[in-house]
Amino acid sequence: MDIWAACRDEVQPEPLEGRLIRMVENQEQTATRALVDDLAEQALLEEMLEAGKPPLPPETAGLHYLLATPFRYPPLKHGSRFGARHEPALFYGSTALGAALAETAYYRFVFWWGMMDPPPAGRLMTEHTAFGAAYAAGAGLRLHRPPFDAFEHRLASPDNYSDTQLLGRRLRGAGVEAFEYRSARDPRRGINVALFTPRAFAGPKPLWQQTWLCDTRGEEVVFYSKEEGACRFALGLFLVEGELPTPAV
Repeated sequence: MDIWAACRDEVQPEPLEGRLIRMVENQEQTATRALVDDLAEQALLEEMLEAGKPPLPPETAGLHYLLATPFRYPPLKHGSRFGARHEPALFYGSTALGAALAETAYYRFVFWWGMMDPPPAGRLMTEHTAFGAAYAAGAGLRLHRPPFDAFEHRLASPDNYSDTQLLGRRLRGAGVEAFEYRSARDPRRGINVALFTPRAFAGPKPLWQQTWLCDTRGEEVVFYSKEEGACRFALGLFLVEGELPTPAV
């Protein structure tokens, strides 16, 4: 369905600003530390790895790597919620920590159940960084408000991205820089944010950073931070008709 065609006569992109939270796995530095003997060797190895990555878009110049990195990689095999496989990547975040944790928990389950052989220990321990950033787009939309909220069942579909990918293409073509939408993974139905362009950031650096540990098992994901304590997500929260949906992989 073309949601943009149904709504465009009733809306006009307008300034959109706020603060978002994103969580990323501290995968690379952890991996490189295990391969070298000292910090100098680690720095050299990371430089070599950096040289082999896709180039950063020019628009990310001056941005902290946590803000710039999502724009350098293409989407997953079948795209993302609002981006098709052949389109430039979006920066996704959430306006509340709970929604950011729920989104991350979903993808931890996707990773776990996508493994050919789960870890013998029956669990996977990883370290993550949650960080905050400010956004201020000149042309933005709130998809959780009228007239778009009439299509929330499509916008927040847990297992089908076809309608939202088409909408993402339409929004990009209309010059929209950023938009908010309701999370499909957060049990509290929190608000997520998507940025089409690095220009939508209000500053070049994260506002804050926080370390989290994540314990992933087949039926539960548990996050823990010194500041916030523990937060648990059961697999059942994300199932659709008894199956874990994976529309992007």
